[in-house]
Amino acid sequence: MDYGIDQNKISKDSDYYFDLNLDMLDLMGLAKKIKNEFLVSIPDNEILRMERISDTIFFLEKKSNSTIYHC
Repeated sequence: MDYGIDQNKISKDSDYYFDLNLDMLDLMGLAKKIKNEFLVSIPDNEILRMERISDTIFFLEKKSNSTIYHC
């Protein structure tokens, strides 16, 4: 799944909706990709509440009990 986003413009503070121009269906696809990549299922109600990449990182770290992203 390619969202056509320049990876150099993505940071942990990027907003899915405003900075990356993703919509609800894009986030649902992202949740599926995360499930396949990290073997972690994100419930629909959780992914739709996530506004920034940092929200997703926090969720994954909480699920895995380890740090995923280093600044």
